[in-house]
Amino acid sequence: MTPEEREILFHAAEWATHSKRTIMSKLREVAVTEENYLIIARELDRVHSERLRARSLHVDATLTLLDWIKTLDYFEWRCAYCQEKPFQIMSHYIPLPCGGTTPTNCVPACYSCMKRKEKRNNARVLSYLSQA
Repeated sequence: MTPEEREILFHAAEWATHSKRTIMSKLREVAVTEENYLIIARELDRVHSERLRARSLHVDATLTLLDWIKTLDYFEWRCAYCQEKPFQIMSHYIPLPCGGTTPTNCVPACYSCMKRKEKRNNARVLSYLSQA
């Protein structure tokens, strides 16, 4: 990703985060290219759906599109766990019922690392839920 593309993605994410209503045609203009628009639209959907999941569990849901793009940039759009594969999904570092969808709890992950993490954390989630 070029520095110019990176700046455009940050600008589009910032616009989407601070606008009262996200109008997709305006977001397309802000993103400049169709490729950038598709990236921003996909990540906007991802953040929105994860925030809805968090709200349905009555936990914090404060992650914004701009926060998520900054996180992806920090990890260079790669899996936070293995740093080898491109990211494929959003992972909650602390399981969602315990940590919410927040900027400090969401990281990019690949499917294989996520499967390993899920097996390791299932006992932790069950323990937390039994206390609630």
